[in-house]
Amino acid sequence: MKAKQIQKITKNMLIAEILAENPEKAQLLSEIMIDFGIHCVGCGASSFETLEQGVLGHGYSEDDLNKLVKQINELLEENSKSTGPKNIKNFSLNFTKTAIEKIKQIMKQEKRKNAILRISVLSGGCSGSVYNLEIINKLIKSDLNFKKSGINVSVDKKGMEKLDGVEIDFVDNLNESGFKFNNPNSKKECGCGKSFN
Repeated sequence: MKAKQIQKITKNMLIAEILAENPEKAQLLSEIMIDFGIHCVGCGASSFETLEQGVLGHGYSEDDLNKLVKQINELLEENSKSTGPKNIKNFSLNFTKTAIEKIKQIMKQEKRKNAILRISVLSGGCSGSVYNLEIINKLIKSDLNFKKSGINVSVDKKGMEKLDGVEIDFVDNLNESGFKFNNPNSKKECGCGKSFN
């Protein structure tokens, strides 16, 4: 028996909260929701829309909602299987000086200077995958954890193959503002720079 109890997902939870509470299975969870028809996983609506609002708002029934909640909880109860890349030693992830400064500034503003920058890849967006950056307080043991330019970095192993060799930059100009991913593995990218394949 496991000592750690898995938090049950309810229809009243925010979509972003479901992914944040289960970082090790975030990619699988987002795939389930996207396959179901909830495409707001990778957009801003996920931070204020509950699972119920997302499902009913897209024209699905209460019965469909209950089936999705059941499917998500069944996935969370399954034992985790390690699916990371075989060669972690050669993994490379780089930040520009501007990106490092911006990350440190955000952490300082939020008074979370010892926090961890977590980077993962989720299913979603117009090209199939989206980059996900978040600041977390606790280390996730199954992630690849390292320090870069004074920042604690955590990378979800499930997205490592897509993140290998990536350079993260921060741009702020008339046309765009935000973190930009220069990805040599990407076959196609959306114009927004957040979605890729």
